[in-house]
Amino acid sequence: MSTKNLTCNRTLMSILIAGLSTGATVALAQTSPTLEEVVVTAQKREQSLQDVPLAVSAMTEEGMLQAGISDIEDLSRQVPSLSVQNSNGVMTSNYRMRRVGNIGNIPNFEPAVGVFLDGAYRSRPFFSSGDMFDIERIEVLRGPQSTLYGKNTTAGVLAIYTRSPAESFEGNASLDVGNVDGAQDATMGRFVGGVSGPLTDTVGASLGVSLIDQDHTYESALSTSDAEANNLKRQAVRGQLKWDASDALTTRLIVGYMEEDDDTSQGDVYFAPGSGADTARNILAAAGIAQTCSSNDPLDQRHCSLTTQTTDVKASEATLLVDYALDNGWTVTSISSWDWFKFEGTQDDATQLASPLLKFHDYQESDSWQQELRLTSEGGETVDWLVGAFYYQNDFDRGDHGNSYFFLEDTDSAAPLPSILLGSIFGRPTPFAAPGQNGIYNGKQDTEYLGIFGQATWNITEKFAVTGGMRWQQEEKDASVRQGVTIPGRSLLSLNLLVEENSGGLDRTTDEVTWSLTPQYFITEDLTVYATAAHGFKSGGFNIGWGTTPMDQRQFQDEDIMHYEAGLKSTLLDGRMQLAVSGFYTEYNDYQDAAFISQQFSVGNAQKVELKGAELEGKILLGEHVSSDFAVSYADLSYDKYTDGLCYPGRTPTDAASGTCDLSGEHPINAPEWTTHLGLMYQTDVSWGEVYARTDWSWSDNYNTSFSADPDRVQDSYSWLNFRLGTRWDKYEVVAWVENALDEGVANYDSQLNLFANDPSYQTYRQPPLSYGLTLRADF
Repeated sequence: MSTKNLTCNRTLMSILIAGLSTGATVALAQTSPTLEEVVVTAQKREQSLQDVPLAVSAMTEEGMLQAGISDIEDLSRQVPSLSVQNSNGVMTSNYRMRRVGNIGNIPNFEPAVGVFLDGAYRSRPFFSSGDMFDIERIEVLRGPQSTLYGKNTTAGVLAIYTRSPAESFEGNASLDVGNVDGAQDATMGRFVGGVSGPLTDTVGASLGVSLIDQDHTYESALSTSDAEANNLKRQAVRGQLKWDASDALTTRLIVGYMEEDDDTSQGDVYFAPGSGADTARNILAAAGIAQTCSSNDPLDQRHCSLTTQTTDVKASEATLLVDYALDNGWTVTSISSWDWFKFEGTQDDATQLASPLLKFHDYQESDSWQQELRLTSEGGETVDWLVGAFYYQNDFDRGDHGNSYFFLEDTDSAAPLPSILLGSIFGRPTPFAAPGQNGIYNGKQDTEYLGIFGQATWNITEKFAVTGGMRWQQEEKDASVRQGVTIPGRSLLSLNLLVEENSGGLDRTTDEVTWSLTPQYFITEDLTVYATAAHGFKSGGFNIGWGTTPMDQRQFQDEDIMHYEAGLKSTLLDGRMQLAVSGFYTEYNDYQDAAFISQQFSVGNAQKVELKGAELEGKILLGEHVSSDFAVSYADLSYDKYTDGLCYPGRTPTDAASGTCDLSGEHPINAPEWTTHLGLMYQTDVSWGEVYARTDWSWSDNYNTSFSADPDRVQDSYSWLNFRLGTRWDKYEVVAWVENALDEGVANYDSQLNLFANDPSYQTYRQPPLSYGLTLRADF
C-alpha cells in the first residue's frame, strides 16, 4: 500500500477515534436517551442485533428515511462491506460482499450474494435494485451463509423485509424533484406512496407504488447525431394481504410488479490512437459510413454510439408466508414463492464504431418457483433448534428458438470494401455478413435445487453457547446453445459470432454438504465474543453465450469455501453506543470469476483465491441532539493461484496455446482494500416542529478497473459526500439534499470493446454524477 494510502487510513482512524472519544465525554456528562434495540432474523429466529454471533448490518425504515436511502446503491454507501455496481440499466446491477462477487450482466449466472425478499430467494439482483418502498428493514449478512441460506450465498446475504399491513389505517406519500448533473442537466422526479390498514378484524391489506422519471444524462458527441442516453423510467407496485386466521395461524400474501423502459448507452468509449478499433473507425469514416466523434474521454458522459441502447424490463413476483404455532411452542413456517421477468433490448451500433454495421436484438425470459418448510423450536431452552427443507426450480431462456427475437443482423453489406477491410482487422478478410444474412441464437438453462438443513444452539450455561448447523444440497443444471445464420455464407457473423457447429446440450449434477460451527461467550450482559468456522459451496454451471467456444469448454466448476471468523459485539456508555468488530479469513477453491470477452461476460475458475480482513461498525449518541454511525472495512482479496486469467493489451500470454495469462498475486477487479463510512446527524426541536441536518461521508481506496489486472486501468481513491437538511412538523416533512456533492467521476469498471479483443481501446462504466433536489413527504 502506498504512503499516501497509509496516511489517509491513519487519518480516517484518527477521525473515528477522536469522534468516539469526544462522544463518550459528551454523552457521559449529560443525560441522553439510549439507542433503540434492533431485532433481526439473521438466524431465522428473532434475536437482538447485538446478540447474533454473526457479522450483520441492519437498517430500519426510520434509518433509511433519515439517510435518504432509496435503493441498494444508496445503502452500500452506509455499509462499506457491501458494494453495488450498475453499468447500463437494471439488468446489469450486481452486488458484492467483502469484495467477493462478480461484475457485469451474466443472465444465467447466479451471483455470490444471495438476495432474499421476505424470506424468498431471488436469483437476479434487479429484483431488489429498484426503488425501495414499504420496507421494514434490511439485513446485510457478511461472509458465507451456505448452511441456513444455502443456494449461492458464498459472499453473504442481502435480506429485505417489507412492512406487514398496519393494525390501524395509515398512509404516506413522498415526492422527489431534482437535477442530475450529467453532460447535460437532467431533471428527475420520484413518487413513492402507500396505504395500509385493516379490512376486517382479522384481515389487513396494504398497497404501495413507486414511480421514477429521469431525463437523459448522456449527450451524443457524434457529428450529426443528437441521440441522448441514460434516462430512467420505472414503475413498481406491491400489494399485501394479511390474514390472522386464529391466534396460532397467520398468513401473508405479497405480490409485486415492476417495469422499466430506458434509453441507455453502451460503455463510454476511449479509442487508443493507432489501435485496431481506432483504425476501423477511421476506415468507416473515410468511406462515409461512420460519423466522427468529438469525445475521447471515457468519463465525460458524452457517448459515441450511433443510436442509444433500448431496455425494456418487466418483472412479477408473488410470495405466500404461513406461520403456524403449535401447542408445544414450536412454529411451522412455509414460504412459497414465484418470480418471473422478461427483458428486451436493442443495440443498433453493436460494433461501437458509430456505424450501422451490426444490429443486436436481445430477448430474455425466466421464471422460478420455490418452496421452503421449517420447523422451529420455541427458543430460550437448553437447546434451541430448527430444521427445514428448500426446493427451487428456474427456467431461463435467451432468444426464442430462432423465432425473431434474438439475432444479429448486418445492415451495411452493400458497402463490401470497408466491411472486408474491417474483417482483415479481426483476422479474417471477410465481410461482416453476406447480403441478407442474419444470425440466430438461443441459449437455455434449467436449474433444479433441493436442500435439507438444520441448526441447533446448545446453551451450555447462561454465558456460553455453541451453535452448529449442516445442509445437504443437490443441484441439477441442463443447458443448450443453438446458434447459426439464416443464409449460408462466410462472414464474421457466421465464423466469429454465431458458429453453428458450436451448438449442443450440456448437463451436470452436484451434491454437497456444508456446515458451520460457532461458539459464543457473553463476557458481560453487554459484551459478547464469538468465533466461526464454516464450509461453503456454490455450484458450477455453463457459459451459454454465443461465439466460437466449443460445447465441451463451456462448463465452469463448483466453488468450495473454508471460512474462519472471530468477532466482538458490545453495548457501551449505558446504552448510548453500540460497537461490532470482526476479523476473517476465507479461502476459495475454484473461485468463479467472470470477465468481459467479445460483447458478453464469461465465467471461469481461479484455482485459489484468498480473502483476509477486518471490520468495525457502530453507532453512538454524542449528546442530546447529535448522533453518529460509522464503519470501516478492510478486505484484502487476491488471486493466490490463477493461471488462466485474461491478458491485458500488450501483455504476452503465459500460455500461448490458450492465450491466457497468470494473474496469481493480483487483486480482482474493483476490490479496494479499504472502504469507510461516517455519518453525522443533528436534530433539534423548534417552535413549529423539528429541524435536522445529516451528512454522510464515504471513502474508497484505489482499485483496478480491468478484468486483467491492467496496471494502466486504476481508479484513484475518492470520497463520496451526501448532505441532507430538513424540517418536520405535524405529519409533513421537507428535505433538501445533495448526493455526490464533490461530483466525483468514478469508474466502476473498464472492459475491452464489444468486438475488439486484446485492443488497447476500452469502454468505461461509471458511478452516478452529482445530483440535488427537494423531497416533500406527508404521513396520514
